[in-house]
Amino acid sequence: MTWLNFMSDYRNPSGTGFGMGSWRNARNNYSGNQIKVALQRQGQAGMNIGPGLRTKMQGYQGLGHANNPLGQFQGAHGNFGLTSYNAAKGAGWAPQDIYDEIASGRSGMFMPEEAMNQYRADIAAATPAPEPAPLPGSQTGQANVGAGYNSLGIKTKVGSDLATGGTKKAFGRNKKKKDMIAAQLSINPLT
Repeated sequence: MTWLNFMSDYRNPSGTGFGMGSWRNARNNYSGNQIKVALQRQGQAGMNIGPGLRTKMQGYQGLGHANNPLGQFQGAHGNFGLTSYNAAKGAGWAPQDIYDEIASGRSGMFMPEEAMNQYRADIAAATPAPEPAPLPGSQTGQANVGAGYNSLGIKTKVGSDLATGGTKKAFGRNKKKKDMIAAQLSINPLT
């Protein structure tokens, strides 16, 4: 019979099916859930599964089991490669949900490099790049002077010129020229 999945390497000596020896030998490299899924597919293809092995398999989650929801997408080599990843996405699984389920360890599978690369690309495409914050005092920024910030976006004391010590004390320069002219006019009227 042709190679179907990794359990093909663990057929009984006659090559017609699987027994408890097949299970024991495969358990050195695979989880019980991975083996059960592979054996279920072998059985669907017509391979014989011994009665003792059928009993053993009952203690594990296979195809379609609620505690192994990605088992139906298990690859021929027993893991969750790119083909499995794309099949799960095609069936409506979100990339993060796929990753979280595999990371839970319930299936016994892992995501090889190609599947992980595609997952990372999918997450990067779904996550908008953050917009850079405007620089203080830039044309896109707002100088919120009323909230205790000067025009450069630097936090200043809140209050009147008297409370802050005036423009010179707060900003290191004299008041604007028009304020100085108005002050002179009130002291030395032109009439």
